[in-house]
Amino acid sequence: MFKTGSPVKGNDFIDRKKHLPIFKAYLENNQHVMIKAPRRFGKTSLIKQVFEHEKSFNYIYVDLRRATNLTSLANQILEKAYSFAGVENFMEQFKKSITGLLKTIQSIKIDDIGEITLQHLENGVKDEREYFLHSLDVVEKISSKKELNIKFVLDEFQDILRISDDFILEQMRSVIQHHEAVTYVFLGSIESIMTNIFSSKASPFFHFARIMSLDGLDIDELYLYTKEVFDKQNIKYDNSLLKMLQFLQGHPDYSAQVLQALYYKGIVEDLKMINYEICLEVLTQVILENRAYLEELISKTKQKKHHYEVLHSIANGYSVELNSKSLYNIHISLEEMGLIKNIERGKYVINDIFLEVLLQQKDEGLLLEEQIYITNFKY
Repeated sequence: MFKTGSPVKGNDFIDRKKHLPIFKAYLENNQHVMIKAPRRFGKTSLIKQVFEHEKSFNYIYVDLRRATNLTSLANQILEKAYSFAGVENFMEQFKKSITGLLKTIQSIKIDDIGEITLQHLENGVKDEREYFLHSLDVVEKISSKKELNIKFVLDEFQDILRISDDFILEQMRSVIQHHEAVTYVFLGSIESIMTNIFSSKASPFFHFARIMSLDGLDIDELYLYTKEVFDKQNIKYDNSLLKMLQFLQGHPDYSAQVLQALYYKGIVEDLKMINYEICLEVLTQVILENRAYLEELISKTKQKKHHYEVLHSIANGYSVELNSKSLYNIHISLEEMGLIKNIERGKYVINDIFLEVLLQQKDEGLLLEEQIYITNFKY
């Protein structure tokens, strides 16, 4: 129950009732899609839920966080693309025997695209941009020849700008706009960058994909699911359970962590009632369990001038005395770090509810104890 730590699927998948049918409809109509949401908000779980239940969809999934450069990204893509053509472990076969691999490629009849891949690899990749763009064409060629209509998922797509420069977007668009047998799905957790790539009129990807934005889980749906779980275990609860879910703002990962901890506590300690004190205890426990991750986020802001001060001010509702240009630039930087979100002109919120709690501590030393001051979780 309340699975954490990896993409959720099957019966453990909660909510997204309004997102699932829309996403599925886009895929069925070969509509390119961009999905943006903060980290740990269930983007990967959403696509896996669709692909693993809709066996008619053929898909390739690559995570750009694993790529150190365009060559390594292209290798990921080619490995998975050639498997659809019947060539398993493409890169390993290349290392073992180029001649043997060439014979295999020629036998599967996908025109000369395989020979071009080998030409790139044979003497070492000379132009990583061309090699990467070629890998995209390989997906299209195989999808077309095999009549597959592959759904091509590029997770953490904003990281393309980490491993290359802005011009790669223009080069990608010039290639994939001609693809007719591939449907592209772009996922991203840095919402400001994803918005700039897909919504800015100056961007090559402007109007290329339909945009979906994932908010938190629906509280009513989550509460209903949670009640069913605890009812089966004959564990009673008062209104504090709902208040706790509202406090968590539907954050998929944190909600799952807290509810899992609460569930196990109920089983192990044979709880008869979940009340405010129990909920507060479990919330504190889970926040402390995430302390290292949260402190790493804070540490990164302290490496940049005034970033921590501005982040702290947003969490605590006061103003920092900086000129408007400096403040604007810091807001943009914090957005690009995925830490804050602009909800209206001049107003920002913290993306991570636990990070906000940590920033609201009156004494950071409290985190060394087993008690945390939580301002918003109350009756």
